[in-house]
Amino acid sequence: MSVNFTVHNIELDDGTFTKPEGGLSTGSNPTFQSAKRILDLIYPGKKDHLKLADVGCLEGGYTVAFARLGFQALGLDVRQLNIDACRYVQTKVNLPNLDFVLDNAWNIAKYGPFDVTFCCGLLYHLDKPKEYLELLAKVTNRVLILDTHFSEERDSPSFIRPRRLRRFVAKIFPLKHNATTTHKLSHMTEHEGLRGRWYSEFQTNRAFRDRDNRRLASWDNRRSFWNQREYLIGAIQSAGFDIVLEQFDQLGPNIAHEMTKGGYRIHGRGTFVGIKTAQ
Repeated sequence: MSVNFTVHNIELDDGTFTKPEGGLSTGSNPTFQSAKRILDLIYPGKKDHLKLADVGCLEGGYTVAFARLGFQALGLDVRQLNIDACRYVQTKVNLPNLDFVLDNAWNIAKYGPFDVTFCCGLLYHLDKPKEYLELLAKVTNRVLILDTHFSEERDSPSFIRPRRLRRFVAKIFPLKHNATTTHKLSHMTEHEGLRGRWYSEFQTNRAFRDRDNRRLASWDNRRSFWNQREYLIGAIQSAGFDIVLEQFDQLGPNIAHEMTKGGYRIHGRGTFVGIKTAQ
């Protein structure tokens, strides 16, 4: 099978990588390692009795990494290109607890419930993020790990993130068929009862019709809603997670710099954890 890996650098059982020029493997990068730390804290010891869903799994790198921890890991993605890559990886790793499914993320309830849901890079591509958080809460028994962009009050209207971010995105995601690589956000507004900003996913009808090939864009919706950070945190709690945390260890040793001048501020992206204490 001929497949193209655009983002996930996955180490296969024979020691080769799916995207060797991509730097750290998905199992070694800070996003996964921070998720591993929180899950080891909540679920110490063996994890083979636990079910985990990776919604919007892209090329399956994180799903593989969670399966290697012992989870019964299911990756779900709506694009055939991505699932083809996932299936290829599945033939190159000996992980009977690993599976993938081609489906819309809104259909996640068909495959649950799950002890853990991992939602990385998906929520900010949805036009109803609050409703989706409520859906995830229904299918999640204990832990939600959410890695997502958010908006801020201090973002100016029609905010475009700095040029250095555009260069970063072009380097990491060098796709002809990407949605716009700038994040041009609307004026602050209210949607689903929460504050945030709209982001246009497709600039033209042609781009929308070509969404099969635009791996880093939305699917059903032409624009998405980026909740203001504070309202996003509240939405996680109101969805049913009585403990809500924002995790910062993935930012590295200089957290203050990352939050004020570095990647956290530039990208407007964080990791949020929702935990249900009642079992």
